[in-house]
Amino acid sequence: MKRKSVISCSVILFLCLLFVTACEHDIGEIENQNFATAIGVDYRDGEYYVYIQMLGLTSVAKSEGGEKGPADVYVSETSGKTFIDAFFKAYHTAQERILWAHVTSIVLSEAALEKGMGSIFDGLTRYYEFRSTPWIFATKNQMTDILSTTGFFNQSSLNTILHSPESSYEQSSTIKPVKLNQFAREFFDPARTTYIPSLTIDDTQWKKNKEKEAKLTIDGAFFLANQKYKGYFPYEKLKGMRWLTPETVRASLLLPSEKAPEFITVLEEQVVKINPERQDGNFRFTILYLANGVVSNRMKNKTINVDAMEAFVKDGIISEVRQLYQLGLEHDIDFLNLEHQLYRRYNHNWKRLKDQDILLREDSIKSIETHITLEHSGSFKNQKIKIKE
Repeated sequence: MKRKSVISCSVILFLCLLFVTACEHDIGEIENQNFATAIGVDYRDGEYYVYIQMLGLTSVAKSEGGEKGPADVYVSETSGKTFIDAFFKAYHTAQERILWAHVTSIVLSEAALEKGMGSIFDGLTRYYEFRSTPWIFATKNQMTDILSTTGFFNQSSLNTILHSPESSYEQSSTIKPVKLNQFAREFFDPARTTYIPSLTIDDTQWKKNKEKEAKLTIDGAFFLANQKYKGYFPYEKLKGMRWLTPETVRASLLLPSEKAPEFITVLEEQVVKINPERQDGNFRFTILYLANGVVSNRMKNKTINVDAMEAFVKDGIISEVRQLYQLGLEHDIDFLNLEHQLYRRYNHNWKRLKDQDILLREDSIKSIETHITLEHSGSFKNQKIKIKE
């Protein structure tokens, strides 16, 4: 029996070694792989231009001394009559196999949006290595500049808004970042207006050793509806969007106005509901907004009553939402997605009103109800506001 056990163990060990050897033959060394991290798409002169961002491993992994090397960012540029044709030309100079599973961001030019998303969507979703969860952005800047901008302290582009926009959004919620699968769902959803955040480069805010240091920033958004490009708008005109986005984490208001500020309030834990109501054969909408807030900073002692502060906050939110709706009427863009509410809840009526082209009017918003609670000021989170002259 003992001899049989020894023979059995030897056979098992031999088979294990055989399989390990076979597997090792197919494993490529990690330093010999090209990891694509972002893809850019432009359209000009009748051709698609595809940009591929790759990062050197020394800018991602730490060395033996515990420090990262300088950020190495490679960006390729190829062109072709179709998106896939331009895409495949990148392989000609790749040197090693390109791995696509690590792509975490896609950037489109405004010209690519105007051309249409059909060919780009088809190319990005057909190949099995591509994931459906990269962040999606658009830009008016040169694509190579956007893809070559790095983070702080010699960190790679992975440490920027391009690849990790959610971190800064949690501290200051302006334009909510969007992932490709979410955008695709909304892009093909009837009666819905969707958007792509706009990336640009700011070289005025930061300096490194007294030299200007360019950094990425989200400065607005590009809007699409019915699978067509509708236009770009800067953030200053889109401030009302943050009050209509349930995912907003922290948003600030300078009150009573930016020209004559007395205090800053930061709103958190917001809830938004939009309810359509039938009225005289048409529909009007009630917007309900609830949030808790804190007074982050006071510049003057004029407003000393908490109720007065809350009233200023309510007026500020209502004003920004109404300005956004008015902007939509002027440009035929449903920023508030009121039409989509009808499509979901009153589909039969939506079809009738859509054909008559009378869905949204000047008086379509019946009311905006806001309920704000200012609970504390500064670091004293366990106390109600007590303001003294």
